[in-house]
Amino acid sequence: MKVLLSSCFHWWNAEAAYAAAVAEGLLRAGHDVRVWTQAGTRNEAELRARGLPLLAGLPPATASPRHWPGLLRALAALNRRERFDVVNVFRSPEFPFHLLAGRGPGAPALVRTRGSARPVRGHWLNRRLYGRWCAGVIAPAQVARRALEDGLGLAPERVRTIYYPVELPPLPPAEVRRARRQALVAELKLPPDGLLLGLVGRIAPEKGHGLLLEALAQVLPRHPWATLLVFAKSYPGEDTDRPLLQARAEALGVAGSVRWLGFRDDMRQVMGCLDVGVVPSVASEIICRVAVEFLAAGTPVVACPTGALGEVVEDGVSGAVARDASPAALAEALEPLLSDRALRERLARGARRRAEERFSQDHFLRETLAAYANARAGRPLGAVP
Repeated sequence: MKVLLSSCFHWWNAEAAYAAAVAEGLLRAGHDVRVWTQAGTRNEAELRARGLPLLAGLPPATASPRHWPGLLRALAALNRRERFDVVNVFRSPEFPFHLLAGRGPGAPALVRTRGSARPVRGHWLNRRLYGRWCAGVIAPAQVARRALEDGLGLAPERVRTIYYPVELPPLPPAEVRRARRQALVAELKLPPDGLLLGLVGRIAPEKGHGLLLEALAQVLPRHPWATLLVFAKSYPGEDTDRPLLQARAEALGVAGSVRWLGFRDDMRQVMGCLDVGVVPSVASEIICRVAVEFLAAGTPVVACPTGALGEVVEDGVSGAVARDASPAALAEALEPLLSDRALRERLARGARRRAEERFSQDHFLRETLAAYANARAGRPLGAVP
């Protein structure tokens, strides 16, 4: 199958990572894939680093009308030359251009993947774009699917839910995991028998670092040997909140129990050394990459019920979901895991098992290929081929 993936994101975010995962899965399965993105962006740099086949020479997808005719001509010529079977669009601004450029005999099946947390505007144009004018829509979570169905009146069978995938190498033996944890504890000069909590992600208000600090202040009196490790992958100009959060930790009296660390090359290995992964996000979280990666590492997750976190993390199976996005509720969800080692171990086993059942790369590829097959055959994307 020949597939064009339209991934014109300027930043490297969860939606861009989802598009890259589609490209990688299709390539591994032997399909012919091209990825269109904008030159000079962080997304392009990440895609190139992964060795993905990128399109070059297309006009930029900008909001300026003077560029639109050239872009339409270039996309139409590309379709005639390459004869794609499927065009999968991941970003809204390019969607109408692919629709107009791909009309006529032999046109590729047009699929829209929507991973945004923004509400869907239900005006007539969106209803046509997501309805009769394309083959169907892929949603990376049920909450995104419901937003499409409710906001646009889409029939349920026109949407297929496909969760973000994760690599699932075999977990190391217990003695190896213990040795890795001991090495991490020694490196960070932490108490050897303490509890390790981890938060992974960029430092931004929507990621809930401040909320977690307040929850930590509530649980530390009962668990004084707990330490929160904050792993933050930051880009220039994106780490301005760290000093404010460090001051907040000082004011709450928890600064001695928080380590502010950078992102690491062995991040997945480190995630497997933690007792609990915490995802306290207060906005977005439709694709939930970090939560899925914690599950794959065999680490139970405590999360706020934001976006799709409540469906990715299964309360009592692979972790705990707070009743709301408040410090008190997050502390309440953390408390049982910090108090009960047997519970942590049971949830850790459940985390890995559910990652294998729901978020494997093989499952992701099968679902994506089924959606594409339905699109090419004129069937609803959610139908069973």
